[in-house]
Amino acid sequence: MLVASALLTLVACGGDDGGGEPAAGASEPRAVTVLLDWDPNPDHVALFSAQSAGYFDEAGLDVTLQPPSDPSDPTKLVSTGTVELGISYEPETIIAAAQGLDVIAVGALVPTALTSIMSTGQSSVRAPADLAGATVATAGLATQDAFLKTILAGNDIDPSSVERVDVGQDLLAAMVAGNVDATLGAFRNVEGVQLAERGLEPTIIPVTEAGVPDYAELVVIAKASRLAEDSAYQQLVRDFLAALARGNADVLADPAKATEVITAAADGYDPQILPKMVDATVELLDNPAGFGHQDVASWQAFADWMLAEGLIETAVQASDVVTNDYLPTG
Repeated sequence: MLVASALLTLVACGGDDGGGEPAAGASEPRAVTVLLDWDPNPDHVALFSAQSAGYFDEAGLDVTLQPPSDPSDPTKLVSTGTVELGISYEPETIIAAAQGLDVIAVGALVPTALTSIMSTGQSSVRAPADLAGATVATAGLATQDAFLKTILAGNDIDPSSVERVDVGQDLLAAMVAGNVDATLGAFRNVEGVQLAERGLEPTIIPVTEAGVPDYAELVVIAKASRLAEDSAYQQLVRDFLAALARGNADVLADPAKATEVITAAADGYDPQILPKMVDATVELLDNPAGFGHQDVASWQAFADWMLAEGLIETAVQASDVVTNDYLPTG
C-alpha cells in the first residue's frame, strides 16, 4: 500500500503532462519531478543548491526532488513517463537499456565511481578474497548484484558460499548493527565517512579497485523516445541541466554554503559529520570535460565490458543511451 501511495503521488507530481512550453514563452512554471536514486544526501548537493538558489525557478521550472520508494525505481518510472527525470547510475542505465527500458543519460552528476565494498572493524572482510563465506548486503540494484558476481569470479569464490541480502537503503544500519559481514553499494564519500566518524574502523574497497572499470556514479536520465520527438521536453531538459550546472558551480565555489543547503534537506544525517561528507564529495564533482559531460567512447567500453563479463545479455550501443546534446555549452 505504501508503494502504491508513493507511485500515485509521483503520478500526481509528474508524468508526460509536465513538459509544458519553453521558459521564454511560458506563463506557468513547467512541473518537473526528479526521482532521486536515494534519500537526499551529499551526492545530491548540486541539485539542492540549484533549487535553494532559485535557478530552477529562474528557468521556468517547478522542480520536485522526490526520494524513491526503492533505488531501482528511477529507470522504471522515467521509462514509463511517470516522472520527467531521474537520478540513476551509468551501469544501471546500461542494464536498463539491455532490458529494453526507454531511458537515456543526459548528464553526469557525479562523474566517477563511488560504490565500494565496505565493512567495519568487527568484520573479517579486509579484501575481496575475504568475501568467501560472507553475508553481503546490497541495496537491491541489478548493478550491485552484477558487480558482486564479477568480483567473486575474479577471486575464485564460489557464489553459493556468499549469502546476499537486500537491505534497500539500510546499508549503514546493517553494518552498524553487525547484521552482515560487508556491504556492496555503500558510497565511500557518505557511508565510508559515517563509519569512520563513528570509530568503526571501516575497510573501504572501491569496486574500481576490485576489478570493475571506472564509470559515472550518478547520472541524470530522461525518457529516450520522448526526448527524440517532443520539442517541449527537449527544452525542459536543456533548462534543467543549465540550472543544475549553476548549482554545481556554486558548490565548487562555496562548499560551506553547500553544506548548509544539504544539511537542511538531508534528514537523518549527523550535522557534525555532514561537512566532512560534503568535503569528500565536492572534489569529485569537478568534471574536467565540463559539467555533465559524458564520454560516449568510455560508456561504450563499459557496456562492452559488462557484456563480456555476462552482466548484460544484450549488446548496448552507447550512443543510444547517453548524450551530451542537452548540456549547457557556455
